[in-house]
Amino acid sequence: FDGGDLTWNTEAALVSPVNRVGEVDVYQVNHHGLDVSNNPVFVHSLAPTVSVMNNGPKKGTGASTVAALKSSPGIQTMYQVHKNVRADAENNTSDEFIANHNEACAANYLKMTVAPDGKTYTISIPATGHTRTYQTREKKARIDSCF
Repeated sequence: FDGGDLTWNTEAALVSPVNRVGEVDVYQVNHHGLDVSNNPVFVHSLAPTVSVMNNGPKKGTGASTVAALKSSPGIQTMYQVHKNVRADAENNTSDEFIANHNEACAANYLKMTVAPDGKTYTISIPATGHTRTYQTREKKARIDSCF
């Protein structure tokens, strides 16, 4: 799921009272990880296996966003494009899941590749050699009703 710059109220409307999005394998964290987005109810409703945050060294990785991701029960790995170099450095994932560690960006990137059969996907950081493969979840049948 990639919601761009959705904010809390719009995110909430997508999943409450009915989750219209469903569960996802990968969540492109909304709004660079700013705290005006990434409503915990929304993140938990998506139940992602992996999150990818397109943040900057001083933009994003908000405390409530990181807390929502960390508390989401299905998340196995949280990736970031940049390490947060602000004073609140505790709002980072593990270094091995960050593409750029210094404020002077080396333009390292995260890459996701999906297997031709769709059963797995791999996230890598080519600059560091990090690679991890995940199983794609079986999709549940969705029953919609009109009133």
